[in-house]
Amino acid sequence: MISNVKKYLDFRLLGLSGSIFMILSQFLPWFSDLTLLNIYIITTSLAIEDSFLYLFPLISGSICFIGTFIIVYKQEYRINSVIINFVGLGFFLIFLLELIPRELIYLPTIGVGFYFSILGLLLVFFDILHILLTNKNQEEGNIPLKEKRT
Repeated sequence: MISNVKKYLDFRLLGLSGSIFMILSQFLPWFSDLTLLNIYIITTSLAIEDSFLYLFPLISGSICFIGTFIIVYKQEYRINSVIINFVGLGFFLIFLLELIPRELIYLPTIGVGFYFSILGLLLVFFDILHILLTNKNQEEGNIPLKEKRT
């Protein structure tokens, strides 16, 4: 069954779609029907040091997109891709750990942007797991045969 899934689905697309979901979440409603871009513009006029936090999904999605594009471009850069994706996920986790306590009263009115970002986070995480757990020979289809002993 898993081999049938591998025929139709390229698992490298998990990271690309996850990073695209994280980037799209920046422009979708999060709290009170405001996008993070709108919240960034509003908070820039009040407290510029706090406003850059609202750009983190865009930044982390872009970093993860670059990391995933590297492995799609060249398979030899698998570990570099994982490191770049971990940096992007680190930025996003900093964002979530700073945002959720600050916006706790708005959690009942969460919009679709929050769910897109969590879905993107999970897809990028599963892409990292897939990269680390698959053997390079299995990925390319060059599985060596066992030698016959005589």
